[in-house]
Amino acid sequence: MSWIEVETKIPILEKDVAEVRERIKKIAKFIGNELKKDDYYSLEYFNYPEKSLRVRDKGKIKEVNFKKRHNYVDGVYAKTEVQFKISDTQGFFDLIKDFGFRKWLHKEKITELYRTKNGVHIELNKVKSLGWFLEIEVLCPPKSTVSARKKVIAVREKLGFNYINSEQQGYTKQLWDKSK
Repeated sequence: MSWIEVETKIPILEKDVAEVRERIKKIAKFIGNELKKDDYYSLEYFNYPEKSLRVRDKGKIKEVNFKKRHNYVDGVYAKTEVQFKISDTQGFFDLIKDFGFRKWLHKEKITELYRTKNGVHIELNKVKSLGWFLEIEVLCPPKSTVSARKKVIAVREKLGFNYINSEQQGYTKQLWDKSK
């Protein structure tokens, strides 16, 4: 199924992580920690690709994810997100290899996940080679994008940030630029 991911991402200095964590705890419930290992595959791998898919390793389960950007307004992205689990991992990799996909990037992040009472997801992420980031996200059907954006902005403001603090580049672009 396709959803719209409405999200803002804010870089956090390491010296400020504990303070930001305390602010988050005042408005959201801690859900748990997660290690996310992601490999990105694309038909374009010599330059930064326009399109790619992500395979997230969750131990016994692998998830495929594809995102397509719609817009960036007030420091908040809206992207179509398609995600599904792979039951035949080897078959899936054989298929995408046959179509010409190649791995072009690996990303790891340690996530502290929180959720507000009205369903906004807040992540405090330590991304390997990039540092700390705050993500505020809502997954919604396409017709709810405007209200989801308002929720994300409201939580961002409650945490003491605004659109100026938001990072426009995704993790993959930042990692790609850093590797060049």
